[in-house]
Amino acid sequence: MSTPPMVDPLESLARGNVRSVWEVLEAMSILMRRRNEGLPLNLPQVTLYLRSGREVTGLIREYGEFRQGRGVLLITSGGYGSHGEGLDVTFVPDGVIEALTLHEATVLDAPAKSMPESSPMHLRRHLPALADTLSSAWGSKVAVELGSADELESEAHIQPLAWLVERTGEVLAKLASTPDVGDVLRERVRKVKLSVGDAFGARLSEGTLGLTTSRRPAAWPLESELARAVMDTLP
Repeated sequence: MSTPPMVDPLESLARGNVRSVWEVLEAMSILMRRRNEGLPLNLPQVTLYLRSGREVTGLIREYGEFRQGRGVLLITSGGYGSHGEGLDVTFVPDGVIEALTLHEATVLDAPAKSMPESSPMHLRRHLPALADTLSSAWGSKVAVELGSADELESEAHIQPLAWLVERTGEVLAKLASTPDVGDVLRERVRKVKLSVGDAFGARLSEGTLGLTTSRRPAAWPLESELARAVMDTLP
């Protein structure tokens, strides 16, 4: 059984689809949570326009229900990359928000600088290393290859593949050591094929476990999501 594709909550934002203020706030809150869970995300700042005529600019920390009611927590100083000194967090209730501006939304298209820069040569060296890691975990030979011969020709694929390669080694080695799940993996998987596409997904067919990651960092899989997707493919 293939895993349903994971949805990037801001995939179509700034690409023509109209969204409400509340949908954008919720999406930004999801992305902040994913960044806190380990994704190397650049997050755009948001300006909230209030009914009083005031404006508040910062990063969305969280949107939802609080003791004071429904609203948004906004990091209004320090922000991305800060070490916490002088960090201010402002609560803005739902009822006073009239509109918003999402600044430079295209920063979502590239991973944060905290992620080491990769290259085609780096990936070519790491594929055999990944195969060795999995073969050791399986106790038998496991092949690792890219989804297509020209996968590394696109510069936009390098960082997504680098993220997927690292997560795949960690997740599959851990699953292989798990009772029952490990036995099924050893029985069913002889090859792992890695690729970049429109969305994250996993598929097992004729001994090949195909793992696809999205081009957009916001929809790259966390380790927990990759593990769940792999297990969902198993009979």
